[in-house]
Amino acid sequence: MGKKLTTAVLVLLMIMFANCSRDTVKTAEGYWDLGRESFNNKKYEESIAYYQKIVKRFPQDTLAIRALFAVAEVYKNNLNDFPKSIESYKRILEQYSADPKTPNASFMIGYIYANDLNDYDRAKASYEKFIEFYPDHMLVPSAQWEIENLGKSLDEIPQLQTITKGQ
Repeated sequence: MGKKLTTAVLVLLMIMFANCSRDTVKTAEGYWDLGRESFNNKKYEESIAYYQKIVKRFPQDTLAIRALFAVAEVYKNNLNDFPKSIESYKRILEQYSADPKTPNASFMIGYIYANDLNDYDRAKASYEKFIEFYPDHMLVPSAQWEIENLGKSLDEIPQLQTITKGQ
């Protein structure tokens, strides 16, 4: 009888502990702060999880799009997972098409294809789509320049030759 009681108490304690350790964050700002803290501690996967909770639980909050950009940047710059970075940028295009920051996500898709994945066909298609959808955006000249120089080494780009030669 004593062993059954001990087992019951242990199970009860485990349930209580599990309930106490549940996610108690109730605001997008709270998740944002936890995401930044995790990022600063180089816990990148953990920071992504917090940012994704913002998008899932508070999709209309102004931090949601910032969280998706943060996810995309962590995947690109810290985890070198370029396909997941592109996937995050595409989520921005789908979920926040009216946001003024969305064109930047569109541009970054082309940029990653061109400069990180060396997939010049997809890069060109992505940049062309960016130019088509956002013809007046300040990054259009950059996208056009990228298209003109896809696959070229730095030595093959005339504008850069004058810079590197000090002229």
